[in-house]
Amino acid sequence: MNQSLFLNRILNRVQQVPVAFWLVIMLAVPVGSTAFAWLLLGETQNDECQGAQRSLTLSDSSKLYCAQSIAHQQTPEALLDAIELADSMGRNHPLRSDGDRLIRQWSNRLLELSENAFQTGELDQALKLLEGIPSNIAIYDTAMQRSQDWKKIWDEAQRIHDAAETALQEDELVLAFAEARKLLIVKNQYWSTTRFQELVNAIQSSKESKKELANKKPSKDKTVLASTFSATSTDDLLSDWQQEQEKEAANHLTKAEQLAATGRPDDLKAAVNAAELVFSGTARYGQAQKRIADWTRQIETMEDQPYLERATSLANKGDLASLQAAISEANNIYFGRALYQQAQAKIDEWTQRSRELHAQQYSQKTPPTVNLPLRETDYQIPPTAPQP
Repeated sequence: MNQSLFLNRILNRVQQVPVAFWLVIMLAVPVGSTAFAWLLLGETQNDECQGAQRSLTLSDSSKLYCAQSIAHQQTPEALLDAIELADSMGRNHPLRSDGDRLIRQWSNRLLELSENAFQTGELDQALKLLEGIPSNIAIYDTAMQRSQDWKKIWDEAQRIHDAAETALQEDELVLAFAEARKLLIVKNQYWSTTRFQELVNAIQSSKESKKELANKKPSKDKTVLASTFSATSTDDLLSDWQQEQEKEAANHLTKAEQLAATGRPDDLKAAVNAAELVFSGTARYGQAQKRIADWTRQIETMEDQPYLERATSLANKGDLASLQAAISEANNIYFGRALYQQAQAKIDEWTQRSRELHAQQYSQKTPPTVNLPLRETDYQIPPTAPQP
């Protein structure tokens, strides 16, 4: 019989064997198990992962495959589901280390998405995303600290806003504007831009209403109203404020540049804080934002470089345990940080080296005896049932 025809017959029969059978074989013979798992599970239909979180019979290997499939959607909800599913794998499963790495990667992404949600005014969504980060990974403490800080920032901003609205309702426009200005230093873009502008618009609208009312009054009353309104007019108030902000912006940026000149981490952080006082709408705002980004990158590089150096030093030892320790060390550099991409490239490299080393070590052991047919006549393929 033609050899290729014989091989085709064998392959056709192999493909009829359930995936679960090959998973058992994969776990019994761990050489290249991760790659083999993806090869087999990659043939699984996507609908098998529907309702995976509720399945009580899903294998750990399938859980990891389905978690990756879900995470590819890149939505916050999908990432939360993927983390929950991957974290339900057995702690001693051969693929658990791959699952933990993916959990850290997805958690870093959640941290970034939660920051975006907070800054755009979605506090509840931001807190929900933070709660989805498992407590057994490095950035959990960072996530919990952010949760506490955001709640305090939100409560303070709400208090300021309420005070401004109360003053506005009582027709105290100067006081209302003074309270509204306090939102500009709140460390949240939603309150310092959107909600601040809403208050300014309301104050402006109230001013216009008073002016219109003054024009409709008899001349005697109009003089009194105009005189009273002149004292509390927001036109001059807004103009004076804009000039004041431009002057303060220049001062803040100059101070920030002077602080950053030392290059010390604490001074760079102080420089960032000073530059953040340059408000949106001023001529210096764009320049301030660029400098903040530059200094933040410097800070993150100085903070995370030791992690990368220790990881590299461990990886250079070349043994399996050191490579795993290096990967763990590098995972302290989370998503969005200046050295994140560099760390992930190293992690990928060390993960591949770990797998190769594992395969090499296993190949040096005596493989188990497997009775495989060597000739076609030795391979008895059960006859298939006749097709109707």
